Amino acid sequence: LSLEVSPRDIHRKKVNSLRKNGITPLHLYGKGIVSASLQADTLAVSAIVKRAGHNIPVSIVTKGTQDETLVFVGEVQYNPTTNQILHVDFFSIDVSHSLKRDVPIFLTGESPGVRVHRGVLVQGLHSLTVECLPLNMPERIEVDISMLEEIDQGIRVADYIPESGVNVLSDPEDLIVRVSAPRIDRSARADTI
Repeated sequence: LSLEVSPRDIHRKKVNSLRKNGITPLHLYGKGIVSASLQADTLAVSAIVKRAGHNIPVSIVTKGTQDETLVFVGEVQYNPTTNQILHVDFFSIDVSHSLKRDVPIFLTGESPGVRVHRGVLVQGLHSLTVECLPLNMPERIEVDISMLEEIDQGIRVADYIPESGVNVLSDPEDLIVRVSAPRIDRSARADTI
């Protein structure tokens, strides 16, 4: 993924004029670099934030130069009313140094414990903390729940086997997902009393 940016001279409250013209203010920072105020086309920024999330490296290219920096999307500020992006921070990365990130968990498959035994799927964790080189950073962690066949079966962090080069730092005993017994319907229970 790549985003063309240009240097930004407008700061503080005056950046509203940029936003009105379809430009989003950006900030680049990171270890070993001079932080920089940048700007880019709002539609391009929105597309990059949506596609890259916080774990896919993005190459930002400064317009009119050969300057190219590999970054992760950092903090994204949104307008609370319109949900439009107001400002984005980009964190410069060194591909030769590993770093820690929280990677979102996505559940895949269908649990027989839920489908057949009418259990309730309870997800205890929504992300795992991992450490790896930036280019090995997973976009997401997929956990297959089709092996959860019975009530009270679960998948712990220790059960997840990461790709080569990815080290999971989350507590191995933490429960990612579990099939719990269904709650008894109160009206049905009242009928039996």
